[in-house]
Amino acid sequence: MGLKAQLAALVSEMQSIVDTAKAAGRDLDADEAKSIEAKAAEAGELRDRIARIEAGEKSLAELSKVVTEPGKTGDAEHGDEDGTEVPLGERFMKSAPYQAWKKENPSGVGQGTPIQIGTVRIGSLKDFDANRKALTSPIANIQPIRVPTVDQVQRPTLSLLDVVSRGTAAGNFEYVQVTSVTRNAKIVPEATSATDNAALKPVSDLTTTLADAKAYTYADGYDVTNQLLADAPAFASYMDNELRYSLDSVIEDTLLNGSGTNGVPKGILNTTGVQEQEYATADGPMGFVKAVRRAITKVTQLQGGTVAAILLNPEDDENIDLLQDANERFYGQGPFGTGPQTLWGRPRILSEAIEPGEFLLGDFRQVALLDREGLSVQAFNQHKDYAQRNMTYVRAELRAMQVIWKPAYLVHGGPAA
Repeated sequence: MGLKAQLAALVSEMQSIVDTAKAAGRDLDADEAKSIEAKAAEAGELRDRIARIEAGEKSLAELSKVVTEPGKTGDAEHGDEDGTEVPLGERFMKSAPYQAWKKENPSGVGQGTPIQIGTVRIGSLKDFDANRKALTSPIANIQPIRVPTVDQVQRPTLSLLDVVSRGTAAGNFEYVQVTSVTRNAKIVPEATSATDNAALKPVSDLTTTLADAKAYTYADGYDVTNQLLADAPAFASYMDNELRYSLDSVIEDTLLNGSGTNGVPKGILNTTGVQEQEYATADGPMGFVKAVRRAITKVTQLQGGTVAAILLNPEDDENIDLLQDANERFYGQGPFGTGPQTLWGRPRILSEAIEPGEFLLGDFRQVALLDREGLSVQAFNQHKDYAQRNMTYVRAELRAMQVIWKPAYLVHGGPAA
């Protein structure tokens, strides 16, 4: 019996108990009330399970934006024949290059067989990130999930890629990057004389620099056996998981630490104009926490400045959770809390790409990842001695560009020199 059928049965049983008492012209007795209470609790848990399943199905549908139509090569603008949306891995399986290779090798490939599956464009950056949490406000608020039988909420974990802006670009371009703003707006009185300086109109200072937005290739590859490559359903599932792990990691690291040299885009931490906030290491974790608060002020003092989230290393996240008062009581929720992890009311984002002892916070909408060519996949065994070992190299590439519109709305914190 399905969950919805079980829920309907429980509701029917509770209604039957109430109807029986009404027919007898009496109120519910203790046993009947206890039975309804137990069934109501069970029904509530079933209802929450159904809601979570439906939410999961909706998220899965959002991941499956578009697929290749039969006979077309990885065209992400089309769905399946019945109009349903198909995951990224399955798009590769349905592409013309893979289907042609599969037709030529219906029983798989043997040792030494050359493998060359042409480039397949399986989606855009928007499709690749369809599961990103939608921001409901400038602060990184995400939809809470009610935990059954517990009056608390549990929120999915955020990453840096969840809070930056998204978009598309037709090609490389230059843009004006605002590095600092000094606003001098004021009320100006009427001039009383030709030398009345108080009546002079104010001038705000805007410091800018010219920056380049160029498309770069974010790529990764992994090894699979020929047998896995021939097993389309298993390989599609494998791709859906591995592509996200590998490409998310390189994009996040480049957004933060890109050097801006040797074909690597310039990341946030190497961009001129990002504010700095130091703290004394002698103050320990509490010095880190205080520095975060001071950095928040540096952003909120700017016109329209909003701190969406705080990015920090998992080691610092641990140190914050372990902070105790003089009576050895944990600050915050302690080891048994299940609520959202925040610092000064802002969500904590964890990343190995930022060094321990450092943090980054601010209005992450000022950082944009723009899609240029979308995601493409190639598979071939003309790599090392893979043909001899019955192995295939699968390479995924995503061409995009990263833009930092207003670096001054971001603050990088770390230990004082």
